[in-house]
Amino acid sequence: MTSTPDKPKLLLVDFENVQQVELKKLDDSYRIIIFVGASQKSVPIELVTDAQRLGNRIEWQKVAGDGRNALDFFIACELGRVMDRTPRPECIVLSKDRGFDPLLRHLNGAGMKCRRINGLSELQHVAVTTEEPNVKRVVELLGKLEKKARPRKRRTLSQSISAMFQKKLSRQDVDHIISTLLASKMISESSGAITYEF
Repeated sequence: MTSTPDKPKLLLVDFENVQQVELKKLDDSYRIIIFVGASQKSVPIELVTDAQRLGNRIEWQKVAGDGRNALDFFIACELGRVMDRTPRPECIVLSKDRGFDPLLRHLNGAGMKCRRINGLSELQHVAVTTEEPNVKRVVELLGKLEKKARPRKRRTLSQSISAMFQKKLSRQDVDHIISTLLASKMISESSGAITYEF
């Protein structure tokens, strides 16, 4: 996907936490830093091949030293560097670790534009169909609830969707439904809070 870069964006990838990184989904406005844990010894060849095509728009950061949350501190340090820049790019952290959310809320309050995503499909600006039977069912059932009664966090939304299907859907299926709702702008997520647009 290519487009004329308008607003620069910086994607910070927590590769310890998310290994599914489909770089082809990103347009030319993105610069990417992939943070790799000290104990991670291999990277999929598809990712390396896709990364080579991006030239100097991609950077690899190997974290020195093991330890709980070591990689997270490197990402937080990079966000601090961005805070000092003018102009600042929009920052997107690709990680399923909700521990980033308080820091991102703080940075947004200080004038930065940043958020966390669980997968790159949440960035897609292409038309996404909500006609899939499972997605339609979720929209229909959530639509019957008053907005204040709907799940406010991704975790409770996941649990709620799972319950709608008597827990017969895989976690990947539930994540796909949420990603579809996000990509089609039926819901939005900011600093861990879900907002409904229907």
